[in-house]
Amino acid sequence: MINWALAAALILSALPCRADTIAIVGATVIHPERDLPAAVAPNSTVIIKGNRIERVGPASSTPVLKGATRIDGRGKWVVPGLIDAHVHFFQSGNLYMRPDVADFNAVVPYAKEVERNKARLDATFKVWLASGVTSVVDIGGPFWNFEMRDAALASAAAPRVAVAGPLISMIERAKLDLGDPPIIKIGSPDEARALVGRELERKPDFIKVWFIHQPGDELAAQEAIVRATGDAAHAGGVRLAVHATELVVAKASLRAGADFLVHSVEDEPIDDEFLALAKKNRALYCPTLFVVMGYRYALSNTWQPTEAERRLADPQILAAMRDLDQLPQDKLPERVAKAMANPPQPKPSPIALQNLRKVWDAGIPVAMGTDAGNIGTLHGPSVFREMQIMTQAGLTPLQVLRSATTNGAKAVGQDVGSLRPGKLADVVILDADPLADVQNLSRIHRVIKDGKLFAPEELIRSISAKGGT
Repeated sequence: MINWALAAALILSALPCRADTIAIVGATVIHPERDLPAAVAPNSTVIIKGNRIERVGPASSTPVLKGATRIDGRGKWVVPGLIDAHVHFFQSGNLYMRPDVADFNAVVPYAKEVERNKARLDATFKVWLASGVTSVVDIGGPFWNFEMRDAALASAAAPRVAVAGPLISMIERAKLDLGDPPIIKIGSPDEARALVGRELERKPDFIKVWFIHQPGDELAAQEAIVRATGDAAHAGGVRLAVHATELVVAKASLRAGADFLVHSVEDEPIDDEFLALAKKNRALYCPTLFVVMGYRYALSNTWQPTEAERRLADPQILAAMRDLDQLPQDKLPERVAKAMANPPQPKPSPIALQNLRKVWDAGIPVAMGTDAGNIGTLHGPSVFREMQIMTQAGLTPLQVLRSATTNGAKAVGQDVGSLRPGKLADVVILDADPLADVQNLSRIHRVIKDGKLFAPEELIRSISAKGGT
C-alpha cells in the first residue's frame, strides 16, 4: 500500500528552497471583492514570492516549499493591505498644523511645527504600516509632497504613496504660506492651467481643487476654473480630485470632469442628477466622515484616544493631544476657549451617512479615506474610527472592507487591493474576524508590504517619542 503522506513529504523535500517566499498556512482568507459566501475561504494558504502573491488555495492542496518563511494561520484571518484614499502628510493631526483654523503660533510657531513634521516622516510612515495600511493617497500639499513620495518609495517601512501637489483653491490661506504653500488661490482658468503645468512637471497622481463656494460667488465662473484644471490634468494623463461638500458644488465639479470626490455631500440629499454625473465620469466617492468630529473633539479638549490609537499612533502626537490641559487661558485661540467652555457632542452628519448609502447602492465606487493629518484625525489608526462610522450608514463589514481595499486600489492606482495571484504582496494577518466587527481590522498580527514582513508592535517600538524616528 502506498503511504501518500510520506510520498507527499518526499516530493516537497525534493522541491527547491525559496528564502524569498512567505507562506501563510491554514488561515481564513477574505476576498473583499466577492460577495458572501464566496468572500470567505477557510483553511487556506497564501504563498508570497518576492513582492507578488504567487498562489492562494486550500491548505490541503497548496504545497509550501522548503525554506519558505512559514506563518501559522490557524485562528487567523487574512485580508489585503488597507488603503486610505485621503490623507495629508503636510499635517500631523496635532493642534498646531492649521493656524488658519486655530492659531497656536503663540505656543508653537507654525514654521517650527512644519519642520518637526517633515523630520518625523519616517515615524509617520511606520504608524501607517503598523495600522495595516499599506497604501495611501496624499490628496494635496506643498510641493515638498513630491519629496515625501520619494522618501516613502525609498523606505521599506512605508506605505505606497500616491500624491497631489498644492491645492488649486477658490480662497486664500495665507497663514499656511511659508514659501511653499499647500493651498494656492486661483482667480482664472489661465492661472489654473499654469499651476497645473507646474505640478505636472513633478508627475503627480492627482490634481486637486479645493472648491469652496461662498455666498456671492459666481458658481459658473468657479466651475470654469475647475473645468480648465480638469482639462489640463486630463491632457497630462492625470486624474482630477475635488473637495466639494455641497450638492450644487459636487455636481458642478462632476460636470467639469471630476474623477474623485474626496468628501461627502453634506448639505442635502444627493439626487438622480448627481448619481448620473458620477456614473458618467466613473467617479470615486470618499466620504471622510470623522474628520469634522476630530476637529470638534480636539479643539474642545475632549479628544480621547481609542484603544487602537493608544497602541498604534505616533506617541509624540498622542502626547501633544493633551497640551490644552497645560495651556493658560491667554494662550488659547478664541474659538478654542469657547469650545472648551461649552464642549460639543460631535456626531456623524446624518445627511452624509444617508448619501453614502445612496452612493453605494447606486454602484458608485466608495473609497475609504480619513483626511488624516487634520486636527484630531491621526495618521494610521484613524482608519478604524472612519470604518466604524461607515457601518452607521448601513454598510456591512464586508462592504466597508471592500471600500478600504478593492475600491481604494482604484484611487491609489496600483496593482493592490485583493489577494489574487500576481497582485503586489500587500497583506494583513488578523487575530480576529473582520466580518464580525470592522474594529477587528485593528487586531493586527502581522503586516506584509511589498513582500516584506512587519510586526506592528516592533514598528511602534522603533519610533522614539523624542527624536525623528
